[in-house]
Amino acid sequence: MALLIGEVFSPWTRKARWALDYCDVAYRYQEYVPFLSEPGLRLRLRQWHGVVSVPVLLTDTGPVRGSFEIARHAALASGDDRLGDFDRIRFWDDISEVGLAAARTRVVRTIARNVNALDESLPHVPLRLRPLLRPITRRAVNALDQKYAHLSGAGNHRNALLALRRGLQESGTGFLLDNFSYADITLCALLDAVVPAADTVFPGEAQQRCWQDDELADEFADLLAWREQLRPYRAFPPTG
Repeated sequence: MALLIGEVFSPWTRKARWALDYCDVAYRYQEYVPFLSEPGLRLRLRQWHGVVSVPVLLTDTGPVRGSFEIARHAALASGDDRLGDFDRIRFWDDISEVGLAAARTRVVRTIARNVNALDESLPHVPLRLRPLLRPITRRAVNALDQKYAHLSGAGNHRNALLALRRGLQESGTGFLLDNFSYADITLCALLDAVVPAADTVFPGEAQQRCWQDDELADEFADLLAWREQLRPYRAFPPTG
């Protein structure tokens, strides 16, 4: 059985899991802890240099890296077109990636300024010891910011949401393409950094609040309502 390594609250991991579940692909899940889990991941990937990130799906034929490729792998495993045409979906996935990169930078920097959120980054450390470790935790969060900051751009998250709104208006189907597809999954992930979905698991309430953006929530209430309309596609994946 394949092994998916990811972060349970990460939009990238969530869209990979959604695709795998929707395609009825069996897998085990393993939580990734930044920095602590990195040596083990590098060993599994046989990658000693350069950036490694999750999600990664470890299969009998080798690792599959990134949400888009994991979704494509799931679609091939399903043997049908239930996730749509990936050549057309690539356009939408690029928009999602640019928007999520900006959202990640905002979230990481918000966590760095919030001592409660920093403490929640150490769930396996006794509560009384976490304040003593804040300087180390803050350095780790700042290192994470530096790792991905070059991918961020001011306004990119909002611009991606505007593109999602336009795409839905132009399609007129309730989906970005003619039917539900991975395009909807990958753009829906943008909303995880507006108002986290109810089923998102966070290390604690402080980190959950860091993912919320009240201004975007007001502006894009229509897209949050659209996300709710997609819930049946999460709860009842096809079997054939």
